[in-house]
Amino acid sequence: MNYYDQMHRMGRISMAIMLVLMLSVPFYVCLVFDTSFHFNAGYWAALGAMLIQYIPSGILEVITYAPLLGTGGTYLGFISGNLINLKVPCAMNARDIARAEPGTEENEVISTIAISVCTIVTTLVIALGVICIVPLTPLLESKVLTPAFKTVVPALFGGMGFVYVKKYPKIAIVPWLLAVMLFLLMPSLTSMVSIMVVVLAVIAMVSGHVLYKRGKI
Repeated sequence: MNYYDQMHRMGRISMAIMLVLMLSVPFYVCLVFDTSFHFNAGYWAALGAMLIQYIPSGILEVITYAPLLGTGGTYLGFISGNLINLKVPCAMNARDIARAEPGTEENEVISTIAISVCTIVTTLVIALGVICIVPLTPLLESKVLTPAFKTVVPALFGGMGFVYVKKYPKIAIVPWLLAVMLFLLMPSLTSMVSIMVVVLAVIAMVSGHVLYKRGKI
């Protein structure tokens, strides 16, 4: 059995185990609190609304990120989560430092190692945060720090976005300008971010393909 067959075998088994564990959480909660839930109309309506958003984005994320992360990195990244804000930037930065090309064996190794280390560090940081959250709550809720937390997400994604736009300006310009115009003209779309990400990602892929065919990139 070669490397890719081993990665797919281990990845599928790991994904199946994690899927069972995640789906078992509601049943475990009901068992602990001695209660039950009912599959009524409200349940199916909420489930349908979530599936409409997450199924297309989940499929698109696999298609988009798999070439960047490699086989092992893709499985590990989707199991551990936080791809766009942690795993993907970490893997891309490690790949750039190692000067590895997507689709090569070097990229497979570098990406898997980078995502593995990122996952371990993230888990340790979260564990430390859980332990320290109670004693640090008064400090974190102080009037001095509270305004800063409101800007963390825009600062994080703004910095990441600048890196990608600077590196691939021709690919980024079309979806970026379209997103700016849409959100300025229709501010209500901010409540549909997950759907807009999928739409703009498809537009970016199509525009990038057109530019590639025309020899622009």
